[in-house]
Amino acid sequence: MSSRRVKIVLLCEDSQQEAFTRRFLAGMGWNTRELRVEKSPSAKGSAEQWVREKFPSEIKVYRQRRLRAASGLIVMIDADEREVQDRINDFEAECNAKQVQFRGDDDAVAIAVPKRNIETWIHYLADNPVNEKDTYRKLEKERLCKPAVQKLLKMCKTTGLSEDAPESLSAACHEFNLRIATLLA
Repeated sequence: MSSRRVKIVLLCEDSQQEAFTRRFLAGMGWNTRELRVEKSPSAKGSAEQWVREKFPSEIKVYRQRRLRAASGLIVMIDADEREVQDRINDFEAECNAKQVQFRGDDDAVAIAVPKRNIETWIHYLADNPVNEKDTYRKLEKERLCKPAVQKLLKMCKTTGLSEDAPESLSAACHEFNLRIATLLA
């Protein structure tokens, strides 16, 4: 077993979210060897529910770990047919139910909520028109999101997102910049 410190934990629903986030973090200069992924087990019920129920324990672990090393927690969960803020409120309610303090202003805990799902972002980043209500086709292989992530990285490092970007993607970028980017400095 490795003794290296895990600095970022990614809590997500599926392999596509993992592949997208892993490529994004690498492109932003993060050493992905310092990434621990907690992904919903496939075919074991609702991935959304699994992520939501696991969140309070992961935020507790994050708070213990940040005392020893610069650490962060990134959570990715699909909005499906709900609003982004509804999903964030669900995490807060889950924390309250388990008597765990929800994230504070000084916590490096980012919550990204693709609406309707991550494929909306990928479709948009492939220069296609999107709305956040329709369901877009999944990629044949998760790694095929690489061009979309590269376009997002270029936007993040230069002009920023364009005005036609999905609101949920803009919100996720804000979360990253506010809560995680400072760890990269």
